[in-house]
Amino acid sequence: MNFAAPLNDNAVAVQQQQQQQQQQQQRDQQLQRHQPPPPPPPPPPQQHQLQQQAARQYPLQQFHQQFHQQSALSHPQQQQLNQLQQQQQHHTQLQQLQQHQFAAMNGINGANLAAMPAPAPAPAPAPAPTPAGHQAELNYIYGMVEELSRQLADNRRVTEDIVSGLGRVRNRARSQGLANDDLIASASDDISADRQNLDALVSILSEALEKANHSRDANANLLTQYANAFALMLKQFHEYKAKHVADVAAWHGSYRAQLDEARQENSRLREQIWAMQTHAGRANDSLRGFRRRYDDDAARWARRVDDTAARQEVRFWKRMAMPELDDDDPYWSADDDVMDAAEKDRQRELEQRAAKEQLLDSQAELEHDGRPPQPPQLVMLGGIAMQRDEPVGRAMPIPPPRPLSAASSTGSTGQ
Repeated sequence: MNFAAPLNDNAVAVQQQQQQQQQQQQRDQQLQRHQPPPPPPPPPPQQHQLQQQAARQYPLQQFHQQFHQQSALSHPQQQQLNQLQQQQQHHTQLQQLQQHQFAAMNGINGANLAAMPAPAPAPAPAPAPTPAGHQAELNYIYGMVEELSRQLADNRRVTEDIVSGLGRVRNRARSQGLANDDLIASASDDISADRQNLDALVSILSEALEKANHSRDANANLLTQYANAFALMLKQFHEYKAKHVADVAAWHGSYRAQLDEARQENSRLREQIWAMQTHAGRANDSLRGFRRRYDDDAARWARRVDDTAARQEVRFWKRMAMPELDDDDPYWSADDDVMDAAEKDRQRELEQRAAKEQLLDSQAELEHDGRPPQPPQLVMLGGIAMQRDEPVGRAMPIPPPRPLSAASSTGSTGQ
């Protein structure tokens, strides 16, 4: 098996890593020459909390400690010692990172890669993919480095604040020519002023806290009332819904019962109508048969024809006997083939009513005058046709034309 290509790639990668480490060390040395020494590493969380608690309890002692520390840091030898310590710490951190990366690369490309001699420089190949576990470790290390840088920036900011405060105190001491006791007294005055300011701030914050608590209690009470009202509303809504569902169910049941009853009644009425139609059809058939037999009777038809002919003949002779009467004279209304029975009954009622009115008028005149009324004169209409009071020399009249009633009649056919 040939492992030459992987070993060459690994050797090239190790050489590149070493070159990068050397360049990084050179850049760090240049930065350390031009930049001030970094502040000391932050204390552990518990130690930091203890220091804050002690600072709250003994602010004056903390101020003296910070002053002595700053005076010690201002000494040139101490600064050089701190710089050397920071360089050593930084160098050890870089070595640890290099060892971790080298071990990761050995884990990828082989465990005996460190014992091999460094080959000649070759062109840089494409970077190999990093496994997921190693990438997670690198991400964790990168996160730790970011966290350390953030803590260093915070410590630098705090140190700058302390240095600026000490510088102000030193400038005040130089400008005013104060001794240590006077400086401590002025610092205590400043601290007491700050304390008064803190007391005012505490009172303001306490008042704001009370208002916030009052608002919180009021909001809690309002929320409780809202929850109770909403629960009551939901309860009423559920009750209304249950009642509505029950009412709708009852209404549907009643409607179905009424609809069933109406359908049954409709069925009974339809059966009755069908029975009536059956009986009516039978009766109609019977009537048609009777009418057919009645119309087919020859004797009855002959009697009808003879009766119609006799009526027409009587009407003709009446017109011949009384030519002075018009065709539309009420006298001709007595003809049976011209007027129907209903019209005859109506005219008879009119005549009876006129007679009653005349009788009432006569009784009223008798009561008014005291004389009996004259009997009504009966006018004789017609008479014997051959006995007329006419001169002898009068010519015979021309027969009148056939009356309209005769023309409109059915004649001898009777139709």
